Amino acid sequence: MSRPLPELPRPLAPLPVRLRPCVGEITDCYVRRLARANHLKPSYLHCFLNGPPFWFGKPQLDRLAAVSGRSEESLDRALADASSPRGRMKPNPRTARTELFPGQPHLALLIYIDARRGHTIQDLALRHHVPRRLVRLALDTMQPPPRGVERSHSHLDSDLMEPIQAMLDQGLGPKQIWLNLMDNHDLSVSYTLLRHYVRYRFPQRYAAQWQP
Repeated sequence: MSRPLPELPRPLAPLPVRLRPCVGEITDCYVRRLARANHLKPSYLHCFLNGPPFWFGKPQLDRLAAVSGRSEESLDRALADASSPRGRMKPNPRTARTELFPGQPHLALLIYIDARRGHTIQDLALRHHVPRRLVRLALDTMQPPPRGVERSHSHLDSDLMEPIQAMLDQGLGPKQIWLNLMDNHDLSVSYTLLRHYVRYRFPQRYAAQWQP
């Protein structure tokens, strides 16, 4: 008697509330916004989009396209890191022909950094007192900042250090910290990097209690 064929996985369905990604937004930020708009925990949607066995990695673009109702091509154009490894921006061969902000050489980089934090085009225009057209052009032509920008010696972003240290003081492990950052602080971090940091700061406690 022949074995029955395995059941094919069901295709992913779009979420009820669909959001348009902001130009220059990073994938994790878009996933958090999409989750909250649909009354889901960001960590749940993030892990669902990533799938086993690497639940805490970077969401897969094809799965994100399916649940967001957007095409992979549109997501790849809008999201700054859609087709790149976590923490790296897409290489962009296009450059502005003229200086976008004369007398303000670092303004494009500041706009780029704020966009990674989740600010919309309108927010960025108001925040930096420039037209939205120039904000879009800055994000479209901006090259990734050099390694180490806004990084501490531990290679974790500086705005992550305070909440991570507070949760370490409470005795939380890497997994609980990762979930807490995603759901309660709207912050994302590489889980592997977080584990290395915890292991470095508390090697004995990590070995005894915090093995995944």
